[in-house]
Amino acid sequence: MRRGKGLQQFGRFLFLAIVMVLIIFPVYWMINTSFKSNAEVFQRHPTFWPHSPTLAAYSALMQPTGTRAPFLQTMLNSLIAAAGATVLSVAIGICAAYALTRLRFPGRDTFSALVFGCYVFPGILLFIPIYIQFQQLGLLDTFPGLILAYQIFGIPFATWMLRSYFVTIPSALEEAARIDGCNRLQSIFYIVIPLAAPGIAASTIFTFTTSWNEFLFAQVLMQTPEKQTAQVAIYSLMNGDTLPWNQLMAASVLVGVPVLILYFGAQRFVGGGLTAGAVK
Repeated sequence: MRRGKGLQQFGRFLFLAIVMVLIIFPVYWMINTSFKSNAEVFQRHPTFWPHSPTLAAYSALMQPTGTRAPFLQTMLNSLIAAAGATVLSVAIGICAAYALTRLRFPGRDTFSALVFGCYVFPGILLFIPIYIQFQQLGLLDTFPGLILAYQIFGIPFATWMLRSYFVTIPSALEEAARIDGCNRLQSIFYIVIPLAAPGIAASTIFTFTTSWNEFLFAQVLMQTPEKQTAQVAIYSLMNGDTLPWNQLMAASVLVGVPVLILYFGAQRFVGGGLTAGAVK
């Protein structure tokens, strides 16, 4: 019996080890390739580690070309767009989710369904009307315009996710706060938002990651190289049939760093159970 249990545990360990290798190996290969020279990347027999590590790919990214700005500048552009879109989406999402869970008004359930419908609606179908409207409003090739475009997917997701989280917060807590003299706005800031921190953190991470990785809107709406986002800059590296794989991998490594920092920083906020025991 012990032998059978041991074999079962070994099988689970082997399966998890294989899954881990499949997940980690592409990341390792990306980092490995970023430190190779062009000649080593295209040699017949691939190497699992660079024989002569070099920062040439990273150095080339820092130089402007005719089609893109220095890569760090494009990363700053992505940060501005993603951070602005995240703050706006989460702020509006908190207000909308609170209204859908705490206020009673005609058509509330229908409006909730419409919010979810907006989230699953393919934003690519809105490219032409958005482009025409932004052109008329002078929002093309501007960060405010790109941030507004990102609200197409940011606000519906933040609203829907936070609505699901606000439902789990006992309304008795807000009622107790009002008895103690808090108005509705104070109860939101001092009761609801602190207890909803995990949901807000998850919404923030998702919205930032989605905005950071977004390519199509940035490609269409941001037309000058100086205002390109990092994802558009990566695309501009691909010219013809010859691809600078070491530069592409170096750019991918740099693009992944801010998201990795965000995930590690917000990890302790993501979890449930903050309301457990709050009401007897």
